[in-house]
Amino acid sequence: MINIKIYLTNLGRYNEGELVGLWLSLPYTNEELETALKRIGIGAHYEEYFITDYENDLGLEIGEYENLSALNDVAKCVSGLDVHSLQVLRAVIELESLDVSDVLEVIANLDDYTLLTDIQSDYDLGHYYIHELEDWNLDGVSKLVEYFDYSAYGRDIRLNSVGGHTSYGWLVQ
Repeated sequence: MINIKIYLTNLGRYNEGELVGLWLSLPYTNEELETALKRIGIGAHYEEYFITDYENDLGLEIGEYENLSALNDVAKCVSGLDVHSLQVLRAVIELESLDVSDVLEVIANLDDYTLLTDIQSDYDLGHYYIHELEDWNLDGVSKLVEYFDYSAYGRDIRLNSVGGHTSYGWLVQ
């Protein structure tokens, strides 16, 4: 299960020198949001709120004035993803520095991404392309393969592809 929490703060009280807020777990229901807003004093006198802190295990950066509805939609969508899809999403967020508005589009198109978790370096990438993807007959030159510069080949692949290394592995679109 994914953890997404925001610390919702009363802006008016904050500007008066008092921190009045609470942690809200996402996804939330409309009733939970209304209750949270009332608890921090949002109503007739104070109308504005903002996010002073957040926690999530997606690697997603959440701004102070993030759209709560969009953020809640992201939390709802993420809660339905399987383990592999979550890992792919985390890798995309890390590689592309996504913000909340982009995450829903990425979730809708997760099948467009390939994450190879065993590839952590240019060497691994070059080795993978030579031994797994390329249709090269290496039987007669098996002794020469040890002289092949997998790192340089992997670097060239990385520089010429739409993808990159993440802490989750090699991500390509």
